[in-house]
Amino acid sequence: MSTAQSKRRLDEVSLALPARPLVSIVIPCLNEERYITGLLDSLQDQDYGPDGIEVIVSDGGSTDRTRDLVREYPSRFRALRLVDNPRRITVGGLNSGMDAATGDCWIIIGAHSVVRGDFVRASVDALKRTGAACVGGPIETVGEGEVGKAIAAAMSSPFGVGNARFRYADDEGEVDTVPFGCYHRAVWEIVGRFDETVDGADEDSYNARLIDAGGKIFLVPTIRSTYYPRRTLQALARQYREYGAAKGTLLARGRPLQPRHFAPAGMVAGGPLLFLLGTVFSRARQLLKLLALVYIVGGLFTARGAARKSGANTLLTFAAMATMHFSYGAGFLMGGWSERQRLKSGAEQ
Repeated sequence: MSTAQSKRRLDEVSLALPARPLVSIVIPCLNEERYITGLLDSLQDQDYGPDGIEVIVSDGGSTDRTRDLVREYPSRFRALRLVDNPRRITVGGLNSGMDAATGDCWIIIGAHSVVRGDFVRASVDALKRTGAACVGGPIETVGEGEVGKAIAAAMSSPFGVGNARFRYADDEGEVDTVPFGCYHRAVWEIVGRFDETVDGADEDSYNARLIDAGGKIFLVPTIRSTYYPRRTLQALARQYREYGAAKGTLLARGRPLQPRHFAPAGMVAGGPLLFLLGTVFSRARQLLKLLALVYIVGGLFTARGAARKSGANTLLTFAAMATMHFSYGAGFLMGGWSERQRLKSGAEQ
């Protein structure tokens, strides 16, 4: 099914589920030998019962022991399948996994994660209770090592991630996106496949299409999982640059975005602009100094509070926040510019 094939809407079909639906769990991965067994263990220990779960690991050609660990895993699941993702990108892995999925509902889970023992049951119960097309819960971000702890603290702060409520909120409500969402099967049939021309915006972009198709997404605090972030600032910068580039690409294609997606790009573009204007206008210099002071003081203040909760280093936490903001903003601008050039070139041919 193409991304635009179905003309039905989610608010026009029944989203009822069987008493105990079969749950398909899709895990896109690449070289995840450090995490994959722990994730499979947490899924097999679900109080929902492993016989009600099928797991599809969509591998992008791992060169470590990931594939062997999946093949050799002592599974009690209804099914455990290892499928290939020849595109080697996350959205390609999601499509490959869903092509093999047979469940009444399906859940996306990142390989850098583990889930609480009632995760699947809580997801299914919330999907039934709310009547939503997708539900998900807050994620606890747990860092490994000194830098990893700081990155986790930055990702758990509103200053670090804007109004991405799933990073820190504890109240139930309708939202624009969730991590590790549990989707009704009808979503796949109506919304269609993930867009493989934009990697890095997989769930956000897909969830926007879900909402456009009349579906609702709920954040439900009883659905709990743990995410292990990148362990270096360099890896964090690559990750957020890809996120930003994907959002810039979507904007160039006319996709409406949330206000939080524009702030880092405004900072990255506005700083140099004010600097250049400051060579001529003193007020521009003063404004640049004021904004820089507000960012640094505000960032250090919030970094201190976020770091204190997890025992992270305040300066490293602020460095992680700044890395996320600048990398995302730069990626956003580059992605948007590249896509506009591509569209312009295509229109001229």
